[in-house]
Amino acid sequence: MILFTYAVLQSICSPYMRNITLDVTRTLAIVLMVIFHFIYDLKYFSYVDWDIPDGGGWRIFRMLIISLFFLCLGASLSFTHHTKFKVAKFLKRTSQIALAAFVISIVSYFAIPQNWIFFGVLHFLALSSLIVVGLVRHPLLCLLIGLGLLIFGALQILPSRWPFNLLFDGLPHYTNDYVAIQPWLGMVFLGVPLAHWYLFKYDPLAKVVQNANESTQKWLMWPGQHSLSIYIVHQPILMGALWLLGAANLYISK
Repeated sequence: MILFTYAVLQSICSPYMRNITLDVTRTLAIVLMVIFHFIYDLKYFSYVDWDIPDGGGWRIFRMLIISLFFLCLGASLSFTHHTKFKVAKFLKRTSQIALAAFVISIVSYFAIPQNWIFFGVLHFLALSSLIVVGLVRHPLLCLLIGLGLLIFGALQILPSRWPFNLLFDGLPHYTNDYVAIQPWLGMVFLGVPLAHWYLFKYDPLAKVVQNANESTQKWLMWPGQHSLSIYIVHQPILMGALWLLGAANLYISK
């Protein structure tokens, strides 16, 4: 647990040289994610009866959130490794994500065995980092691969659970956090040409943020600079708070 906590607190998911636009975009994704999970938790504790996460609007909301995360991942890999592949930095970062993903799988297996998370967002981030990092110096190729994967996924040529449906038996029929390799790997590939795009590369939001006061700068950038840590801890905090609220209401009503 000490090693896991250390890994989480050290995980920043940031490019080698800070790109403020990337940080702000990732902050937006974090804020939307917390809102989404808060509403999901409200449903879990029966405070609301909205059809989240499977309702049409909620599915689109989730797609927007993970699209932002995956584009940021591709862009971050490009900013970090486009001049030289930084082996130690990459291995440290990817191993931290993989460790967090492993812990989530173990915890969910015992907490919700029928719906445990066998390949969620963090698993996807670790795997896609390994796949994409070698091509970050080839934005045009990444653009073509990314578009191809999106089209391939839209055509539904392969089942969404490929290749896990071929490799493993007895996986849950439903898990809230599952991320299909196709088409979503395409979004990570598209993040690479995004980072090479001159408008994004020259940090269009930098002046806006730098002209803001110090407090505003912190709130715009800090969550994006610590996205993995927030991803790990926000759900236990939200669910714990709602559980305590329910327990307090039950106690008061007696």
